[in-house]
Amino acid sequence: MQSKNPVFRRSDAFQSAGAGAAGPSADQLREMYDAPSYSGPRRDRMTIDDVVARTAMTLGTLIVVAGATWFLTGPVQPAHFGWLIGAALVGMGLGFVIGLKHITNPALILGYAAVEGVFIGLASKVLSAYAGNTDIVIQAVLGTMCASAGMLAVYKFRIIRVTPKFQRFVVAATLGFFLIVLVNLVLRMFGLNLGVSGLGGLGLVFAIIGVALACFNLLLDFDYVEKGIAAGAPSKDAWFAAFGLTVTLVWLYIELLRILAILRGGD
Repeated sequence: MQSKNPVFRRSDAFQSAGAGAAGPSADQLREMYDAPSYSGPRRDRMTIDDVVARTAMTLGTLIVVAGATWFLTGPVQPAHFGWLIGAALVGMGLGFVIGLKHITNPALILGYAAVEGVFIGLASKVLSAYAGNTDIVIQAVLGTMCASAGMLAVYKFRIIRVTPKFQRFVVAATLGFFLIVLVNLVLRMFGLNLGVSGLGGLGLVFAIIGVALACFNLLLDFDYVEKGIAAGAPSKDAWFAAFGLTVTLVWLYIELLRILAILRGGD
């Protein structure tokens, strides 16, 4: 007689299956014996602590190099503009290589941070000289920190949800933004200037758009970290997450610094 109790019914099913099923063969027993013993859960999965530590190392490298560049380059000279463009191009090239190939090599990512440190140091010096006030550097740093904290809260409380549609919009808008900046850079080599990267009215508009896009990209960075941890991504991916956050934070800082330089440039 079959019991109506689900626990007992399960036991009855096991007994029936055991009665009609044959035991494992000799080969199956040998495979079971030779199989490695359970060693517990994987220990090489990415955690939030990994991301925080790698990001701290990457940003720490950037800050140290930026500070050294600021203090060692002396007063602003025409040569600084060449170094600034060179650092920007090298950093852009490394960024594209790391991003497109999903490189997680710590040395390469820290090298990218060092190059960006040179770029940040020179850009801060040049723009603060244009504004005639070094306070804009501190204001841009504080603005970057406040904007990052605000976007983390927006992401944490799901005020803006990172849906596939939102991701496509942010990626498309970001690519369009950088395509315009790149075209402007090429045109400047031939004596033409659209003004999108400059310090005029159009430059201010594009800097504001850049701040908005950088903030939206922070949401994508946070989503990448959260989904990577949930999916059990390898711990080395924490370096790629740190790279992504560094790229976005550098972009956010530069656009904020440019806005402040434009607004203070007439003082």
